[in-house]
Amino acid sequence: MSWLQELEAIPSVRRAVLTGMDGLVIEEIGRGGVEAQVLAAELASLARSMSSLTGLLDEELRRFTLATESYEVLAVCFGDYCLGALITRGGERALVGQTLSRLAAALVDRL
Repeated sequence: MSWLQELEAIPSVRRAVLTGMDGLVIEEIGRGGVEAQVLAAELASLARSMSSLTGLLDEELRRFTLATESYEVLAVCFGDYCLGALITRGGERALVGQTLSRLAAALVDRL
């Protein structure tokens, strides 16, 4: 079974990836938007960039969101991994966020 299968069932999810902080795709699902390799690389880059700020706060980055006119990117970071989804703006944002958090919690002990 795919770890990301649950996200694939949510209509507003265009693409989702599980990536390491090296930006390489571990798993992906998708129906559009950017390519999985691009999304993974950008999520990892954003997470690494934000680590200097979170370090100054003596905290770890847990999640982040960015929005454009048409899309939103939701990401959950755990350990050396990042799980993110590109969704259409106005989609099931809360459901996607909850699903990402639940999947990350399940994967933390498996990776």
